[in-house]
Amino acid sequence: MNEAIKTSTGHKTSRSKLQRFRGVIIIAGLVILTLCFCSQTKVKKLMAKGIERVFIYIDEYTNKQDETVEKIPQLKGLAIKSCKVQNLQDYEYITKEKQDVYSGDLILINKQHTYHFPCESDLVRVNGGKNDAYKIVDKEIRLNKQMLHHFNQMMWTFARDTGKRDIVITSGYRDLEDQKEILREKICIYGRKEALAWAMQPGHSEHHSGYAADISIFTDQGNYIRYRGQDEYGWINQNCHKYGIIRRYSGEKKELTGVKDEEWHYRYVGVPHSYIITADKFCLEEYIEYLKQFTFDSKHLQIQCDQGKYEIYFVPAEGEITKVMIPIDKKYSISGNNEDGFIVTVKLK
Repeated sequence: MNEAIKTSTGHKTSRSKLQRFRGVIIIAGLVILTLCFCSQTKVKKLMAKGIERVFIYIDEYTNKQDETVEKIPQLKGLAIKSCKVQNLQDYEYITKEKQDVYSGDLILINKQHTYHFPCESDLVRVNGGKNDAYKIVDKEIRLNKQMLHHFNQMMWTFARDTGKRDIVITSGYRDLEDQKEILREKICIYGRKEALAWAMQPGHSEHHSGYAADISIFTDQGNYIRYRGQDEYGWINQNCHKYGIIRRYSGEKKELTGVKDEEWHYRYVGVPHSYIITADKFCLEEYIEYLKQFTFDSKHLQIQCDQGKYEIYFVPAEGEITKVMIPIDKKYSISGNNEDGFIVTVKLK
């Protein structure tokens, strides 16, 4: 195993090897049992990625107590303030339906907020749209097209700046059956209580949306190493906000997110939201609640960042139809929060 996760003494090394061997036996047994009860089509699918998943789970299992080696982002030239609407004549309204609350870049998905699967999705295959700056563990992996676009940009710059091209996406979109399978596997390894601190119940995982990706490190020597933002990989932690991406789960926020520290899980929320979340050290739960004070008819949130100047405000949902005020002559986007309203983001300049 790579030097990054070796222990420093012979005793610890022996114990680590024993844990890994036990992990191999447990997970290999699970793979065999699963294959025995699967259809021929599913057997082929599992066989294609079975070995990779074994090593990923072993790595998580034997190292899940490691401390995060994280480099804190440095945000320069960032200005955040609140302001009021100057001229109502610059706005008009559009209508949003009740179900629109459940879609958009900023939807909150957790133990309390179920994901509503849409009739049509913006999912795309990563294999058909990725660049050569990173790898994928499975050609069937899909992501939301916005997430893929910005992840590609981030990884291209990461590869250019560090020379590294060994980041691998280990998980993207999951349907309900995928999430059930992952939860079953983790329960077998950790026990139910511990597993539920890492894996969400089906219907409550961010992976259902396609906005989330898990990453690891896969070296040219064929070794999987758990991603922790260590060494040069800390570039991702420091710069992901520039691409609208956040590190979703940190240990200090686990009481709010319901998930333990996951250094490898990244989520697309879009710019400028990623800047505010990073600057104020919000988890997404805190940020969604924070935005509710900035209603259209009270005060708006303004932010100046690397990509320009933006204005943000919240419109509470009003039942079957909600009137949302939007600027007449400026670019904007609207996202539901998967709870009780809409978040409008305006590009001022």
